[in-house]
Amino acid sequence: MFGLENKNQNEKIESYVGVDIGTSAIKVVQVRRDRDQVHLETYARLEMAAYNSLPPGSVTSLGEQKTIKALHDLFSVAKITSSNIIFGIPISSCFISSINMPKVSDEELKSLIPIEARKYLPIPVSEVKINYWRTDVNPRSDNKENTVIIAAVKNETLEMYERLAKELHLDNKKIFFEIESLAGARIISRGLSKKEAFLYVDIGGSITGVSFIFEGILKGTNVIQHGSFETTLQVSNVLGLGFDVAEQTKRLFGYFGDASSPFLSEVIELSSYPLFDEISHLSLKYERMYNININKIFLAGGGSLVKGIKEFALDFLKKEIFIADSFKDLTLPENFKKAALNLDQEYAIATGLALKNIL
Repeated sequence: MFGLENKNQNEKIESYVGVDIGTSAIKVVQVRRDRDQVHLETYARLEMAAYNSLPPGSVTSLGEQKTIKALHDLFSVAKITSSNIIFGIPISSCFISSINMPKVSDEELKSLIPIEARKYLPIPVSEVKINYWRTDVNPRSDNKENTVIIAAVKNETLEMYERLAKELHLDNKKIFFEIESLAGARIISRGLSKKEAFLYVDIGGSITGVSFIFEGILKGTNVIQHGSFETTLQVSNVLGLGFDVAEQTKRLFGYFGDASSPFLSEVIELSSYPLFDEISHLSLKYERMYNININKIFLAGGGSLVKGIKEFALDFLKKEIFIADSFKDLTLPENFKKAALNLDQEYAIATGLALKNIL
């Protein structure tokens, strides 16, 4: 087992690696805990487009063999040394529902969950692995019901990740899995009051994951079929730019636009309306469901790197907007500090995964 010996406490100090396989890039983060501090040891990202001979920023699916090759390369470049690996399960491969159930014992709840899950799952219970957790007592039921979150992951998804681990020669006993939204929520929730309600929005290449956290608990997730790739495509089509040039232009100028291209800002804003309109509707949905106000929204993922997105989101959503700080609770080496501050929102999920067995 990989670990450093803590001579003062006579305990092993182990490192953990979070692996976030997105639709356009793979991110890894390795951390270790030493006493009361968690240290960032290494982190890196790899754009998947190059493995399919596509321009940067493209959305692509590598398939298992190319994903294995990409992971091998990324682990090598990042100098990953730990064999404790936590893979993120995409929320697009999960089914998460919030349901009201009678207040029963833990044993009774365990037996009821598969029966209740059948009512909400679009596929047979036998094809998924189910996890669940209580959240609170339903305030509208005279203290007779619990609100329970049911999370189901397709067996085929877990089996695929297990094959990846095997091909990477990883020890199955040290391999863990977690739904991406849980990992992201772990990063954002730290330091916030449990009474606060907020949305965590992870803007990926082809999809955006929205998680609702209230009372320190993940209470709902949603997938929006819009991501940063769509914005690049619109910039390319409307302004007549090659995709790779459009991606560079988007990253360089973003929502602020460029004097030499007066329509750039407008194109980026218009392409973002469907995404932020969905976010607005989801915010209203959860506010009505729980009779609360959602005042804070945290943006993360590669799509949150676009310049000016915070200002645009603030104007559109009329709520406090924060850019996720993935490394805020970590101790960073001096040579990481400057670079990490510019890119760390992209590593929210990978960092949350790495912290799963530490926090």
